[in-house]
Amino acid sequence: MKKFAAVAASIAIAGVGLAAPAQAYDRELYSYAAGHMIDAKDVPAPLSVKKGGDFGAFPSGKTNFLCGDADKQVSYPGGNHQFNMGYDGRKGGMGVTVNVTQYASAQKAIKAFNDLKKGLKECEGPASGQQTFDDGSTDSWSRLNTTGNVPLVTVAGVQSVFLNQNYEDVTTGEGAGTYSSDTYNVYTLVNDVIISTFHYSGSELNMSTKERRAVNQVAFNAVTRWVD
Repeated sequence: MKKFAAVAASIAIAGVGLAAPAQAYDRELYSYAAGHMIDAKDVPAPLSVKKGGDFGAFPSGKTNFLCGDADKQVSYPGGNHQFNMGYDGRKGGMGVTVNVTQYASAQKAIKAFNDLKKGLKECEGPASGQQTFDDGSTDSWSRLNTTGNVPLVTVAGVQSVFLNQNYEDVTTGEGAGTYSSDTYNVYTLVNDVIISTFHYSGSELNMSTKERRAVNQVAFNAVTRWVD
């Protein structure tokens, strides 16, 4: 990361509030983060987000969740600090969120990113299950996780990676119905941080190619903003 600029005033940018952790925090660092997150204009039209965004700053957890369910969960190491910026979508409230996890050093970020890539291999592939309840109703679910590289977002020769998760849930009995969703997440290594760019389709089973390309562009823009 470049030396922190004097951007304390940028915390008050329109539509953005600073969610500070309960414990003491590094004001200069959090001010830098608030001034170097994506703006609504960095989000391409296919994602159709509202202008007002929400900024958050928190201590990072020990691990960051990648994928999984009650039987098995896959994660990668957390860092020292976590920042996020989210914009609500105009269609059904589904928008885009950028999370930045900062580590103690670039070396620790590289190790975490390598662990993340190994974890994606564990996430990959199909899975399904069914549960029967006391009243005889059932819940059948299936998912398909795919992973790969994102050449558009390459930093210092390291390509970003993605995790795409299609999920469908079919229930019987009271409230019976079919519930679908698709999530797409791009992970990028930048110096001492890992940037995660996330889009959730809502009730859509397969988001369009335009949407996925738009998320890739947001990931690219997030890198530009962070190092600018």
